[in-house]
Amino acid sequence: MTVDEIFRLLDNPATIGEALIEAAKLPFRGEYKILFQQKRQKYIAGLSDYERPIWVGEMKNLLSLCESLFDGDPREVKRASTSDGVYRSWEFKNDIFISYAQEDRQRVEPIVQELEKLGWCIFWDRNLRAGHNWPIEISRALDESRCVLVFWSFASVDLNKHHWVREEAETGRKRGVLVPLCIDDVEPPLGFRTIQAETLVNWKQNTSHPKFLQLIEAIASQVPLPGDLQRRESAVRSPVPPPIQPKVFSDFVLIRGGIFPMGSPTGEVDRFDDETQHQVKVSDFYLCRYTVTVAGFREFIEASRYRTDAEKGDGSYVWNGNEWNKMAGINWRYGISGSERNDAEENHPVLHVSWNDAVAYCKWLSATTGEAFRLPTEAEWECACRAGTTTPFNTGENLSTGQANYDGNYPYKSNQKGVYRDNTVAVDSFSSNAWGLYNMHGNVLEWCGDWYGDKYYEECKTKGTVENPSGPATGSCRVLRGGRWVSYARYCRSAFRSLGPPDYRSYFVGFRLVFVP
Repeated sequence: MTVDEIFRLLDNPATIGEALIEAAKLPFRGEYKILFQQKRQKYIAGLSDYERPIWVGEMKNLLSLCESLFDGDPREVKRASTSDGVYRSWEFKNDIFISYAQEDRQRVEPIVQELEKLGWCIFWDRNLRAGHNWPIEISRALDESRCVLVFWSFASVDLNKHHWVREEAETGRKRGVLVPLCIDDVEPPLGFRTIQAETLVNWKQNTSHPKFLQLIEAIASQVPLPGDLQRRESAVRSPVPPPIQPKVFSDFVLIRGGIFPMGSPTGEVDRFDDETQHQVKVSDFYLCRYTVTVAGFREFIEASRYRTDAEKGDGSYVWNGNEWNKMAGINWRYGISGSERNDAEENHPVLHVSWNDAVAYCKWLSATTGEAFRLPTEAEWECACRAGTTTPFNTGENLSTGQANYDGNYPYKSNQKGVYRDNTVAVDSFSSNAWGLYNMHGNVLEWCGDWYGDKYYEECKTKGTVENPSGPATGSCRVLRGGRWVSYARYCRSAFRSLGPPDYRSYFVGFRLVFVP
């Protein structure tokens, strides 16, 4: 089926599922394969009536970007646009088009400079010179840009004075490539208020500020961070370019390194002896916002024909009401009920996976994309979970079942009881922590790369500040972190440690990935 035929299926809500089945057969490569999988997963997770047409525009734009790779040499791509604003085949010259009001130039320029330092090719009116036909050049540049970054401010929302800002933003919205940024405390114009806008009010040019990092992530979801210039130039020269992998996938968050107190202080309620607090320094790393889903793990199994430890052995552990039993036939396809999971749980964390299975998934994804993925170290995991906090939870001194999935019958300290869902929830449920990570407390325990050592923290404390620790050299069990849907609140604390043999699996164990640039 051609891309044009898939477009027609996407236009009909009743045939979107068929369109995705056909689109999955296209020869996606590198970053485009990952982006397609992410957008497909977004549809599977569910869209509102308002979100659906925006998602369709984004999917069409992605297929348009890839069409030249399906058909031949990208240097021979011809310009062709359609009435719906989707560019079927296009040679993009710019990564980002900047739309703003002239009054904001002094505030816009430092942001643009930082984006350029990251390697993005940016067009804004500074590029125009005397003698250029401004309306024609701007229109052409807008068409030839992969992403439109609009700066909403007190000035730019005045559409009587700056109508072109709205027109440029509308072009980006129709193509599904608009990234709105509020640099003043303003409400975007009508027609743009339901599109999530990043905020960067009174920015002091701090590139480590969480709001600036969120802007980078929002842009990277449309235009992955480019590689070095040599790789980009060689890709242009090659008749059939090699797969170009993104430096940051949209689901990965840049965690800025630094020193933090790992473990729990002696006065923390319900702490355990293996949580001796010590100073740790970690380097920058990228961690996935979500745990790996059933749908994501299914792709791995279908592509690799890998058999999990549960499938090769005698099943997985479940609770029968009195004790833990290993049930034959239970594997990653099954939920907590002991039956196979239905389509409604495709976006839930995969269960019944061992440490060995998680490592196999990392190796497969690395081989498939040409990039490197691994499990987080225990130190990386806790640093990311805490998100700069030193309290028992990244939510503060306490945790509620409106913030995480655990057994609300057993709250922390004197907190009120909450609900007990008796199941996992979707990986993007609840609010994220301050660094954009979801379900770091509860839902499922997550495998880390380290061997577990009950005295390891004490050993680290004697060394002062330890840098990038990766656990004991050997051991019999690997580290698990994060708490479970069936846990008491105390077992969901940021410092809580659990463990299991490398082949251990149960209905509350999953994992998330680190991306290694």
